[in-house]
Amino acid sequence: MVEPAPEEVRSHRAPARRSYLRAALLRCALYLGPLSVAVAAADPLSQVAWPVPMVTLLLGWSAAQALTSTGVSAARRAGPATAARRVGAGFAGAAALWCALVWIAPPTVVGPDRGLALIIGLGGLGTLATVTAALVTRAEAAVAVWSLPCWLLAASALAEPLIGRTAQVGTLLPAAIVVALVRAFQPVVLPRGRRPRLTAAELRRAGGYLVIGASQAVCVALVWQAGPSGSTAPFWLPLLLAVPILEALIGWHTGQVEAGLDTAENGADYRKHVRSVTLITLAGLLPPFAAGVALTLAAYQLPGARTAAAVLGLAGGTLLGGVFAITYLLAARSRIGVAATLAAAPPLVTVALPFLPLPSSGPLPDAVAVLAATHLAGLLLVALTAQPAPTADDPRRTL
Repeated sequence: MVEPAPEEVRSHRAPARRSYLRAALLRCALYLGPLSVAVAAADPLSQVAWPVPMVTLLLGWSAAQALTSTGVSAARRAGPATAARRVGAGFAGAAALWCALVWIAPPTVVGPDRGLALIIGLGGLGTLATVTAALVTRAEAAVAVWSLPCWLLAASALAEPLIGRTAQVGTLLPAAIVVALVRAFQPVVLPRGRRPRLTAAELRRAGGYLVIGASQAVCVALVWQAGPSGSTAPFWLPLLLAVPILEALIGWHTGQVEAGLDTAENGADYRKHVRSVTLITLAGLLPPFAAGVALTLAAYQLPGARTAAAVLGLAGGTLLGGVFAITYLLAARSRIGVAATLAAAPPLVTVALPFLPLPSSGPLPDAVAVLAATHLAGLLLVALTAQPAPTADDPRRTL
């Protein structure tokens, strides 16, 4: 391969260096849609039993992870219309399962208003379907713009203490969800193309992401339920703050590893490049672990059980954000089996703890301890990815 002139290198590499930041910002703007819906629906959520939002999160997040993986493959091979149909079919199945669960569940599980529980679940699944379809069809910017009504309704709900009760929020929220949903699935109206079958590798990858999504949802439920009631802000705050930073870090890591295939002269240079990138990535993943451990130690020094529990919840959210980042990073480096195992470890260990002859300090301290151990194990696994896979001899490498 003939190497380009320095001017050409600058013209091609400079936008590439900024592309991961733009992609991270677009995804964060897209994620504001589900967050806005949750904020705007705070009043209806308070009228249903706690399993309703948790099971919705479990179904929707698991489906989103698996369908994003298969949808990207479908979009690459057959176009965005096929990818959107695949996402739509998957979430239609999740919605049907949710309807069946609401139909057979006792009132103690769904709350006194079964119809409201049904609507909340379908709204949550629709919002996550919107995000998934936008990701696989590469329409993040457009769908984020069409999610502006959800943002405005969330702002209106947050301003209720100042401007009084805004009854129109609950009335307009379903319409705002549908508007964004219709825009996300716009490619479905295009003429039908061929429907490629999933390969065995794609099915394994989708299964791995399904395990990752389900495990992450269970982790969120465990930390939320273990924390003090009425004190959710410390738990969610670090997750919200970590999303844009970790998105940018993962995007930078994968982009730099990919760029090494173009710039490295030989396999030894490429391995050296990947090791350098991994060391910098580890430096970026260490702060959540250090902050989580520091907050955990501080919680045991504070007077008052409620204050200590709030700080411990903050530590749990911080560690959870770091575990999420490590899991996605390993999956992006094609270590999907390792990523799924790491993601499934916290809920499995938490469930097994009561049966082990180990001292227990309570659900929340146990959950935080498990997350800290998982985070540390994840850092070690990321360090092992500094050694590229044998397939690193890519034909794109400069000869």
